[in-house]
Amino acid sequence: MASGSSNDRRSNRLITSKEAARYLAISDRHLWAIMAAGDLPCIKLGHSVRYAIDDLDGYIESRRTGTKGA
Repeated sequence: MASGSSNDRRSNRLITSKEAARYLAISDRHLWAIMAAGDLPCIKLGHSVRYAIDDLDGYIESRRTGTKGA
């Protein structure tokens, strides 16, 4: 297996719901609502739910508003 940069390892890392909510600066309840609505993918591992940092960053980018280059 090829070793990637530290950014590659960070973006592929799975984090818990509590960590994901903190990463997005939202409540655990709001995170659950976003995930339940299908707006944020998650990974289910048995009874655990995890989130990929890449998916969280994608969610943030999809919610960005404003004009570019202004």
